[in-house]
Amino acid sequence: MDQTNSISMDPNPLPLANKGKMPPSIPYIIGNEAAERFSFYGMKAILTTFLAAQFFASSANPNAAANEQTHAFIAMTYLLPLVGGMLADWFLGKYKTILYLSLLYCVGHACLAAFETSLSGFTMGLMFISMGAGGIKPCVSANVGDQFDRSNQHLMSKVFNAFYFSINFGSFFSTLLIPYTLKHYGAAVAFGLPGILMAVATFIFWLGRDKYVHIEPKGDSNKLMIFLNVVAALAISYYVCDMNKGFGYAFLDGQGPLLLMTLLLVILSAFIFQKQWFATPGNFIGINLYALTHGGFKAAENRYTAKTVEGIKAVWNVLLVFAFIPIFWALYDQNGSEWVLQAQNLNRNFMGVEWQAEQVQAINPILILTFIPLFTFLLFPFIEKMGVKVTPLRKIGVGLVLTAISFIIIATLQSWIDALPMIADASGKMVRDLTNAPNIVWQLLAYVVLTAAEVLVSITGLEYAYTQAPKTMKSTIMACFLLTVTLGNVLVAQINNSISKGGFFAQFEGASYYWLFFGVICAFTLLYFFIAPRIKEHSYVGNED
Repeated sequence: MDQTNSISMDPNPLPLANKGKMPPSIPYIIGNEAAERFSFYGMKAILTTFLAAQFFASSANPNAAANEQTHAFIAMTYLLPLVGGMLADWFLGKYKTILYLSLLYCVGHACLAAFETSLSGFTMGLMFISMGAGGIKPCVSANVGDQFDRSNQHLMSKVFNAFYFSINFGSFFSTLLIPYTLKHYGAAVAFGLPGILMAVATFIFWLGRDKYVHIEPKGDSNKLMIFLNVVAALAISYYVCDMNKGFGYAFLDGQGPLLLMTLLLVILSAFIFQKQWFATPGNFIGINLYALTHGGFKAAENRYTAKTVEGIKAVWNVLLVFAFIPIFWALYDQNGSEWVLQAQNLNRNFMGVEWQAEQVQAINPILILTFIPLFTFLLFPFIEKMGVKVTPLRKIGVGLVLTAISFIIIATLQSWIDALPMIADASGKMVRDLTNAPNIVWQLLAYVVLTAAEVLVSITGLEYAYTQAPKTMKSTIMACFLLTVTLGNVLVAQINNSISKGGFFAQFEGASYYWLFFGVICAFTLLYFFIAPRIKEHSYVGNED
């Protein structure tokens, strides 16, 4: 349904609030999300262990090489929402962007299944998946919001709860099923099944094509130039890397100067268009460029008003908080890579079941669904009653502390593994004697702590981004939040690249690897607790003035 046309035909374009019914498009969106998340998390659950065993087994450090590729893939997946958001808002609209990139997503899964023995073909599949998953990421939840108006906005919270439940529902079952499929039916089936689910997701989304509210994109020649420059920067940076090496980044292979050149290309376009789209009132980049070239924010206030410039300063406060978030993601996303590899060396008998290493990750979505209502309705109100105000900045700080604690558990657990004796296996290769290996329950404890940190940092970060940014800046800030995931995973990929090549970080083996990250997050957390109390907060929800 075209929203513009429906409003023009309605003699009463503002329906009575809280009287409308559930949008008919919602079942299609929820069904699509559950199937899409099943496909993504199912593939991701087995990615690191498969890469290590299939493509990097003969390398000096198979685990480090596999970890590098996994984190580079995650980083790219969270970088591409920048392109997907532009594509949807400026040119294609959300429906076409989701549909077209979902088809590319399906092709990516097909490549993983077809090229299980070819690293270059497998890499191409990962590239297509990152384009598909990353490109639709900024569009899907926004598409949910587009389906509501004043008449049924009271139902939006229920729908977003169902939307979030579908994400964790798909993640939980795929993390259990796909590792089992890999073990018993092979890689082609294990990677092909998520592809089938992605095809189902795309078909479900297409079925609802006549029921969606469509918001028309608003593109112009300036936006086209900006979009092309951003795409060119990303494309050049990626394609200069050696495809035979895997899903690497240009700057991991000594191509920093080229990345700097493409970054300058984007900045140059900003200056070229600063008197046009980039400098419209409320535009973050344009106003900062104006302040930079005209003597500061005082000069910008004379042109854009003090209120607008105050909003720019508020955005910088948010970005200051976000500067601490990448290190959280650097540690958090290792639960799907390094932690899985660690689980291979643990006694995985728990509750009478011998779990596969990849299946242990399934505890995360269950804990998420448990912790969100527990924290929201019990823990936070209890803390407030004790006289301690629960603020977003305090929640993020506690989340960073919990992340550090989870790595104390993991590092200690790894030290126990490192102490196990080495024996020769059937092929004569020296491996750990896992007869007295520590039980997986210790890693499950680390998952409990890390998931609590996820609720406090990730979900709170989204809330903070929305509430502390002016209305005209909210989309920009949400994109910045997604970029924190990219930066965190780039850091981990860089360190593992150094390890796999015998570089500086190769000295951090076994437990010392996890203690390294523990030290880094401790330093960031101490700095955060020094800076956070000095950050001025201002809510822009229902109070744009």
